[in-house]
Amino acid sequence: MRLIFVVLLIVNVVYAIGWIWYSEKESALLPGMAPIHSEKIVLIPTEENCLEWGNFDEQQVYEAESLLSEIVPDQSYTLEEAGNTLKYWLHIPPLPNRDMANRMINKLRNFGIISFRIKEDDSHRKNAISLGMFTDKNGALAQLKDIEKKGITNLMIEERNVAVQKIVIHGTTEEIKEQIQKVAEQFEDTRLIQNKCERL
Repeated sequence: MRLIFVVLLIVNVVYAIGWIWYSEKESALLPGMAPIHSEKIVLIPTEENCLEWGNFDEQQVYEAESLLSEIVPDQSYTLEEAGNTLKYWLHIPPLPNRDMANRMINKLRNFGIISFRIKEDDSHRKNAISLGMFTDKNGALAQLKDIEKKGITNLMIEERNVAVQKIVIHGTTEEIKEQIQKVAEQFEDTRLIQNKCERL
């Protein structure tokens, strides 16, 4: 009995050694399999050049995205929260109905004043007409006086704590940076920063 056990043990050990040797030989002979040279492994960087452009309120970010799609249509970017800031909102308080708001917008348009009616889902300000957000109260006051000279009254300036966003433009080149810089100059109170960002 002991002899059978020893023989079986030796057979199993020989079989295991033979299997390991055979497997190593087979893997070395596989076609297309080159030996791995760790010194030739190239790590792909996790960061890339990007531009951060902000800080935009809701209306500004819409305009900036429209311009970006025109000048660099295939450029990838993301919108990110950039905190809150105090702004001065120049507006005409809510009008009784949508028709009156639209008539006022047409009147403003005839004077060359850009405005837009507040969204329906904002019940507190429904049918108010926005004339702009300003980071400087003096800028809001100057615009208010300019509009009042045209005969539009009942204007208000309201301090608002506004959530702002930044546009992060990924994989930028010097040429793209120059194109975006020209557009960024059209947006007061925003800044363009060269940075390193996580690769998309």
